[in-house]
Amino acid sequence: MNSNLSETLQRFLFAIVLVISFFIVFTYLLSMGLGILVFFSTAEGLKFSQDTIPLHPLFIIDVTIPVNVGLYFIFLWWVFALCFAAAWKYRKSLSRARESFSSAAKQSPFSNNLLAMPLITSMLLVATIVLNHLQTQGGIPTGSIPISDPFLGFLIVSRAPLVEEIIFRIIPIGTFLVTYIFLAGKRTRPDFSWSQRLKTSILSVLQPEKAKETVDLKTIGKGGLFGGVIWAEWVMVFLTASLFGIAHYFGGWEPGKISQAAMSGAVFALAYLYYGVQAPILLHWYFNYYFTVFDLSSSYYSAEVDFAYFLAVSTNLFLGILMWIAVMIFSIITIFKVLRRKPKPIPVPEPPSFASL
Repeated sequence: MNSNLSETLQRFLFAIVLVISFFIVFTYLLSMGLGILVFFSTAEGLKFSQDTIPLHPLFIIDVTIPVNVGLYFIFLWWVFALCFAAAWKYRKSLSRARESFSSAAKQSPFSNNLLAMPLITSMLLVATIVLNHLQTQGGIPTGSIPISDPFLGFLIVSRAPLVEEIIFRIIPIGTFLVTYIFLAGKRTRPDFSWSQRLKTSILSVLQPEKAKETVDLKTIGKGGLFGGVIWAEWVMVFLTASLFGIAHYFGGWEPGKISQAAMSGAVFALAYLYYGVQAPILLHWYFNYYFTVFDLSSSYYSAEVDFAYFLAVSTNLFLGILMWIAVMIFSIITIFKVLRRKPKPIPVPEPPSFASL
């Protein structure tokens, strides 16, 4: 296939993806505003916000503290807002993303965390729908957890991205990364002082990719997914993903949720390794808060929100399908190029001349 045609196709696709991604990022911000609006401007939400709930600050240890629901929701909201700010600034700031239009063939849509988020989530959404359909057809239900109070359900799904990511990703993978990068750094950067090693250890939890760069280790940015992630990290990715899936089953879901949650958990873990601590929280937020707030808001602001909800869902699905088609097309192009590549001729040594004998 002509390389110019491949490059033109890549530029065209990148431009479309970039526009759609910007729109979906706008819907993220819209959903954040809707959360505050529906929680504190409706009679039911305002009444619920004045209640208290038990908070488990130590997660698995049975210690509870009663907290005000409204203050707790505001706290979660600000955590998400800070994660968005971190994703906005990751590597290439989103405010400079317009430069990518002029060099689409050379830029990656995954260079900015927030701009890459619609790509990752939409592809994962389509994969989840397909997996759920296949499992249902095979008699393996996914199920759901019915909650009578919609605002209690909204609070629960808003809490899960922070709490579950701390338990299943940040603590286990972060602990491994601190140990691995600290030990590897003693070999690659023996000139580091203890204060530098301490800073690198903290950075290992917050921004693993940057911590690896600091101590001259292989990174995803330079070596790709399979060149920048060592085998031990892959073990942690699949181990935490498996535990994440099993935990959902014991949390009240049907067996089909195990594979669904495990697949999502693996993507969340890889995003953590590449983008940093904010990435898995935001990806989890998308599947919990984002869709729930549109659904809940449509009950109170039906006409406007119903259209926004429909537009958000359909745009995400369209982008997900488009990305999977793009993956298949460029995979075929790559295979075609490899098959057409002519093998290098084996050099034949010249026979010795009589003069050399």
